[in-house]
Amino acid sequence: MAIAYKISFERPAKAEVEVLVIPLQDLKSEWLGWPTASADMVKKELRRRGWQAKWSLVEILADVKIGRTKLVAVIGLGQNESVLRQQEAMRRGIASVVSEAGRLGLKTLGIDLLSANAAVEFVSAAVEGIEMVSYGFTAYSRKLAKKQKDSSLEQAVLLCREEQASVVRRAIQYSSQLIKGVELARDLVNKPAGDMSPVKLAREAQGIARRSKFIKVDILNRERARREKFNAFLAVAGGSAEEPYVIHLKYVPTVGKKGRKKIWIIGKGITFDSGGLSIKPAEHMESMKSDMAGAAAVLGLFAVLERMALDVEVHGLIAACENMPSGTAYRPGDVLTALNGKTIEVLNTDAEGRITLADALSFAAKSEPSAIIDLATLTGACLVALGETVAGLWSNNEELKQKVVQAANQSGERVETMPMPEEYESKLDSPIADMQNISSSRYGGAISAAMFLREFVGDVPWAHLDIAGPSYVERRYLPYWNRGATGYGVRLLVSLLEDIAAK
Repeated sequence: MAIAYKISFERPAKAEVEVLVIPLQDLKSEWLGWPTASADMVKKELRRRGWQAKWSLVEILADVKIGRTKLVAVIGLGQNESVLRQQEAMRRGIASVVSEAGRLGLKTLGIDLLSANAAVEFVSAAVEGIEMVSYGFTAYSRKLAKKQKDSSLEQAVLLCREEQASVVRRAIQYSSQLIKGVELARDLVNKPAGDMSPVKLAREAQGIARRSKFIKVDILNRERARREKFNAFLAVAGGSAEEPYVIHLKYVPTVGKKGRKKIWIIGKGITFDSGGLSIKPAEHMESMKSDMAGAAAVLGLFAVLERMALDVEVHGLIAACENMPSGTAYRPGDVLTALNGKTIEVLNTDAEGRITLADALSFAAKSEPSAIIDLATLTGACLVALGETVAGLWSNNEELKQKVVQAANQSGERVETMPMPEEYESKLDSPIADMQNISSSRYGGAISAAMFLREFVGDVPWAHLDIAGPSYVERRYLPYWNRGATGYGVRLLVSLLEDIAAK
């Protein structure tokens, strides 16, 4: 059920809501729109508790009664934090409050934007936090669907000054549209591999293009992919009965200046990864439906690109297939020729994502774009290094790398920059081919994978995001996540493209 958003000029203490949220970074400033007695009551209780506005932490004031509210919650924005950090505190804090409201069966929530140092900059973050925590994947369970409905928030009221209304309204509309792309990505990843095959990804892309004036799609079947020399990709696809597809989306706005930037976004699209002949252990293999989270992020992005109205040409590329064991599967020891002519000795068929991306990156680089960004659930090594909430970032271009970092800070989707030491290059040396698909060392696996990909972009500015950790989680590591797909990457990509378009 969709959440209704309302803008109100009521004083917070008079708001007709069950839950009242007060974002604060301190208690010193005047509380605008608050009766002195009510404000003093809240501040007194916070002082009694030793409240210090700790970043993103929520203080539930169960014994404080303000008007008709049943629950008063204060979100700590942190002291001396940047606006971006405070926005992330708002995302996390509001998600925690919505979860508590759902547990108590409360349906209406008000956010005080008049309180000390609160500002309209927090509106987008609040909407994102509300929408993301309210997401539930219930397609296969009536029981889960009922539970989701019973605990869902119905209305959020933004309490602001009248002169702020237009800015607040635009922020609500913008973030509500953006989250539709995040939810699509989550749905695609959460679906079982039997219901999200390569052809289903292709149909999803066709649907996106059909609904847009500015997006076109070209789907390459096996024969067309072979003519385009996607030979490495097709080798990975060879073990599956599912047909492979190369999905090429293109967004070109009709307005704006000539000579606009051309950006390629590539998503790893392995719809199920058994490991191939180098088969994975059975434990947790069911989560390998998530190996197309990079592709899902690309589709989520394109689902909202037209609404974002960005003056930048964007290409999305997904080489979609399954990695399965069979009599036609590619083998350890095989040598493959990638689209750019480089040869790859296969030592492990479970390092398949980088092989499919080799062709995809080569294809994108041929058009000499302004930049290429790829997103891939590429290595368990990255998850070991950075955990479940942070993606690894590698790049051959310092300016692009900093833009990605800034976009990550803006969206709250965390990245950590990672190195590509020259002395590691020899780890990919092969005695019979240009390179091998895994490192000769057991260490630095995520780095070696990134350095492998770098061989297929030439001189094009390129950034690689290993999203193995934050794209799919087994429990709620962040307050606005649920178990399963997170939609990681969609908000980061939109922020990045906005920055590129603005420059």
